Amino acid sequence: MKKSTILGSLVLGALLIAVGSTGVQAAEVAGQKGETTTIVKIKDNSDPTNPTDPLNPAAPDKKMLTLEKVPSGYTFESKLQNNQYTISSGTITDPTVDVFNDRIDREWSVKAAVLNNKITRSDAKDFTVDSFKINDKEVSATGADGVVAKAQTSKTEANNTGVVKTPITAISIGFTDKDKVLKVGDQLDGKIQYQLYNTTDAK
Repeated sequence: MKKSTILGSLVLGALLIAVGSTGVQAAEVAGQKGETTTIVKIKDNSDPTNPTDPLNPAAPDKKMLTLEKVPSGYTFESKLQNNQYTISSGTITDPTVDVFNDRIDREWSVKAAVLNNKITRSDAKDFTVDSFKINDKEVSATGADGVVAKAQTSKTEANNTGVVKTPITAISIGFTDKDKVLKVGDQLDGKIQYQLYNTTDAK
């Protein structure tokens, strides 16, 4: 008898919970709505004590100047030549250099260079790069500054903050096969390296 009483109490409790839950429903009060205008203002990350100071290399997390992206590939093609190669155009994959900057007045520049100034065949045979140009800027030859992107002279919120994109529209390469060892079907591989600076002249 005690067991059936407990069971009956549990069933009755479950029914009361079910009835109670279906009886409570949220209902909007007609015509009673409101809204709040929300504004987010983006400010220059300036330092009040030195508003034109560059990125502090010792504390890179405190200010934001970052190299976000560079082109992922440069591809050239040439017929077999008898020593000297001058290839005036190529295919550019993902053709921008992107820099993020949070300061209107900050100077910055991106320098490019050919790694070891070489391109290499699959058998590790190296060929010296005599010239490599990006947007007609020399990045390889002796005396080249290699700057391929930089802050504008007249800086504004639009042209020098957020992600600043520099389009890469033209490339060329020159190198010498002084031993005349290249054959049809050979492929030469190299890398272009980029470095971001907090100055206008990549120094």
